[in-house]
Amino acid sequence: MKSVSTARLPAGVQAETDYFSSLGELVIARGTPVDQAVVDSLSDSGMAELFVREPADADIEDILLGGPQSLDELRETGGRREQQPRERPRVLSLPAFARLKKGQAGFETLLMSNHAGALDRHMKKHGLADEPCGPAVAYDTAALPAPPRPEKHKNEMTAEYSRIAHDVRLVLNGIVDGARIEGDVIRNIAESLVSTFVRDRDMLLDLSLTDPGEDIYVYTHSVNTTLLAAGIAIAYGYSREQVVEIAMGSLLHDIGMLLVPVGIMKKQGGLTQDEWYEVQKHPILGLHLLSRIMHLPESVKYVAYQSHERGNGKGYPKQRTTSQIHRFAKVIQVADVYEALSSPRPYREAHIPYKSMEMVIKMTRQGLVSGEYAKALLANTSLFPVGSLVELSDQRRGKVVAANGSSFAKPVVSVLTDSSGALLPPGQRSIEDLSQNTQLQITRALSVEGIDRVGLLDGF
Repeated sequence: MKSVSTARLPAGVQAETDYFSSLGELVIARGTPVDQAVVDSLSDSGMAELFVREPADADIEDILLGGPQSLDELRETGGRREQQPRERPRVLSLPAFARLKKGQAGFETLLMSNHAGALDRHMKKHGLADEPCGPAVAYDTAALPAPPRPEKHKNEMTAEYSRIAHDVRLVLNGIVDGARIEGDVIRNIAESLVSTFVRDRDMLLDLSLTDPGEDIYVYTHSVNTTLLAAGIAIAYGYSREQVVEIAMGSLLHDIGMLLVPVGIMKKQGGLTQDEWYEVQKHPILGLHLLSRIMHLPESVKYVAYQSHERGNGKGYPKQRTTSQIHRFAKVIQVADVYEALSSPRPYREAHIPYKSMEMVIKMTRQGLVSGEYAKALLANTSLFPVGSLVELSDQRRGKVVAANGSSFAKPVVSVLTDSSGALLPPGQRSIEDLSQNTQLQITRALSVEGIDRVGLLDGF
């Protein structure tokens, strides 16, 4: 969907959601065709813009409403792959202003801090150079071994993923602890991640499904969100420099969470209102921390500042609407939400990837995240995301190992079992491209227990 000024609404477009006046009266219902009377009603109610459907949204809605892959027809359960427990989270110190409470002197000033105010003034003065510009990034398909991948390649990719995650942890902790670093340190990590992703996107997406264990989630969340964001940006047509800047912003987008008390991050139940205020401060706290990084591109700061805003104005910290949000931040919004839903939290189990994707798509209808970038996520990892376990219409089971572009519900599946569910020896496994084999389709998304004794990299 996109936001259009009410003064420029073309005839015939449809409202993407219900719109209410400040008194709670329905002004326009979802799906209502726009005519002059509707425009007048919106103007009288003080609404300056309206979310309308685009062709991309129609494509996504086709997935939601049609065929054997209908979201409501498929079954799912939660869970994630297991991993060895990691070190216990460390306790991080807080600067004094990070401890300000709602209602205390200085809390509201925090939202108008110098760092946030500078970005607001920069946006107002210079606008946002955030559209794709330059040659789009291409995947290095020549470097990708034919399936099944050799063990050496799998080991190399696993080691690279672990190295990047380790480097991110060190850098984020160093910044929180007061270190001043050059922006090139972040750029080098981002460039390494993008290069590795271009080399073998699908294996990295599969590795991102690893359970973070007892770790503070910010570290692995930052890396996995960046993998997803890089894929979205590449699918959308951004240049390599733009993809690197998006990756830099994504690696840093949640750094402010490391200044939120650990007790809140690891709380088992729902947050109190005061605890939720603590969480809402973290984008501004993140900008404070980013001021310790020298020569950081402005676009990276926008990602940290705005990745928790929402197009319908329901986000934080400033309740920006879609026209006021940097497009790089919108990329991260989609990646961040999907990754968070797919990851375990202290208060819930992880959703399986398919369920997470379903929820992201539904969020586009509410104006919470961008429909165009959600579509790019689908093109990059499919409706049944890479790494998902699925059951086919002939009762065989397998793992999704590649997306198929705009054939969102027809990914490439590595078949791992026979029709009775028995695990096949490696030499008897096959690859089914569902965009080519029209006799097969996915009928069920499975939990991580859906195939007995399957390993993280089985199928690749």
